[in-house]
Parts: sequence; structure tokens; C-alpha cells
Amino acid sequence: MNSKKALEALLVSALALLFAPTLAAKGFSYSFADVGYNHLSGEDYDMDGAEVDASFGVHDYVALRGGYTRGWTDGFPKDVDPSGDPDMNQFRVGLEPHYSLLKSLDLVADLIYVNTKFNGDRSNSDIGYIYGAGIRHQLFKRVEVRLSGQYVSGDVDKAFLVLGPVIKLTKTFDLTLRTSYNSDEKDYFAGLRMNF
Repeated sequence: MNSKKALEALLVSALALLFAPTLAAKGFSYSFADVGYNHLSGEDYDMDGAEVDASFGVHDYVALRGGYTRGWTDGFPKDVDPSGDPDMNQFRVGLEPHYSLLKSLDLVADLIYVNTKFNGDRSNSDIGYIYGAGIRHQLFKRVEVRLSGQYVSGDVDKAFLVLGPVIKLTKTFDLTLRTSYNSDEKDYFAGLRMNF
């Protein structure tokens, strides 16, 4: 019986030493702004645009999210807009609950309201929501990755797989990339993140 307790103590000590560098890490910041280029390759149309997405860590377990995308479409369905290339304005606001499992691994969720407007020969609006869940993981000292699943409601009503690496450049600036993918649409983002 004593040898079993000694073995358990040895195992716990070995695991603590193994994970000590991970547990000593700083953890994730949820206060930042991403600014960059966005490209959507969709089933019905393509879009190129500029995107700003911000996160404000207002609580240990919740961040406020806000974003804006200004896009220029190509190949838009003529039955929706005869011009074939309306401009798009999308506003997003919501919450990002998160919970730290380890200093290098957080569970994250998205609860975001989305308002999308297309302005061309006709004006078309769509209101929907983004629901998502996934992980944020620090792979290396200067590289983190976010992997999640998202469901987008509204006119779209589709599920996406989202992968987003972030590469730390300096204390203030990071290179951020993101791709959202399903069988019909591919959405790409590349930009700079400013941490504050």
C-alpha cells in the first residue's frame, strides 16, 4: 500500500515538472484589434474587402467582440441585384466566453449578432448570428492557433470549420491569419493584430 502511494506521488511530481513550463506561461490576452484583408469565395459570388475585428477582455471569462467588414462583390446573383457587384457592409457585435484549461489552452465560444447589407441597384439586408465553439492553443512561444466550429444563421444557415494561426512579431503586433471553410464557401483573412 505504501509503495502505491509513493508511486502516485512520483507520478504527480513527474507530471508537474513536465507541465511546469506550460503552467508558467502568461496566458492569453483577449484585448486586441485585427485589421486586414478579407476574401470570400462563395457559391454565388466572390468578395474582396477590408476588415476590422476587435476584442475587449472585460472579465476573466468573457470578452466583448465587435467588427466591421467593407466588401466589394463580383459575380453576385443578378436576380438579387441586377448590377452584379453590390458593395457589402457587415457589422458584428457579441460575446466571447472563454475558460482556461491550461495557461496554453483555452476553450472559447462565439455568440455574435451579424448585420449584413448589400448596396447596389437594390438594397438587401440580412440579420443573423454566429454560434461557435473551439480551442485557442499556444503551440510555440511565438505561435498560437485557434480551431473552432461555427454555425452561421440568417440567409446563409451553414456550418464552418475555422482555423486561425497568430504569429507574434513584437510585444504589440502580431501577424494574424484565418480561414473559414465549408463545402460551398471559403473565407480568408490576413492582417495585423494590435494587442492592448
